[in-house]
Amino acid sequence: MPLLLFDIDGTLLRSDGVGRRTIREALSDIVGRPVSSDTVSFSGRTDPAIMRDVLLESGCSREEADELLPECLRTFATVFSERVQPENMTVLPGVLDLLDTVVERYGHTLGLVTGNLDITAEAKLRAGGLDGYFSFGAYGSDHEDRNLLPALAMERARSHGHDDVRSERTVVIGDTEHDISCSRHANVAVVAVATGKIPYETLFQHSPDLLLKDLSVHDDILRFLDEVAAR
Repeated sequence: MPLLLFDIDGTLLRSDGVGRRTIREALSDIVGRPVSSDTVSFSGRTDPAIMRDVLLESGCSREEADELLPECLRTFATVFSERVQPENMTVLPGVLDLLDTVVERYGHTLGLVTGNLDITAEAKLRAGGLDGYFSFGAYGSDHEDRNLLPALAMERARSHGHDDVRSERTVVIGDTEHDISCSRHANVAVVAVATGKIPYETLFQHSPDLLLKDLSVHDDILRFLDEVAAR
């Protein structure tokens, strides 16, 4: 059976910007002055890396950012989990059908590889009605370096009873070049989907194993997953 490791933002769900707003407000409260996230890239990055850049761009020294980061992460996770609601989340095209199809076809071998903190990932999935599909994963709260997360997710899959997990039968599914690079680092396959902020043409330049406009169930993705399952 293939192990499928999904990104969240831009792949499964799209929010109305509640995460960016909450980061800005939480960090402003902690540093005691307004902070700006306008010049900081969020797509495909871990929350610790994002918050560190927001602090640096807002005038903190690297030492100050390192010192403030743990409190920033705790505060953001608490406020976001209290604030996020179903109306903030839009499930992206094809996601529900694909999740149901792969569970029926291969069994429950779905996990997460996401830059979100574990607490905020759970809150987003719950608000989007997707929390029942995923029982394990690797998160930005595990490590700031996204490239290390697929291997950790595979280890957690094994701890959840998936004894036959192998890199050649593992697939990362995400919407940014960071999802592609972390899959290459872990020597696993990758499906890129152009439902986030990264254009289809840009994703193509990073040479994913399969590139899709969205996750609608069709012959291309099922054929690819069947090939991975047979390895």
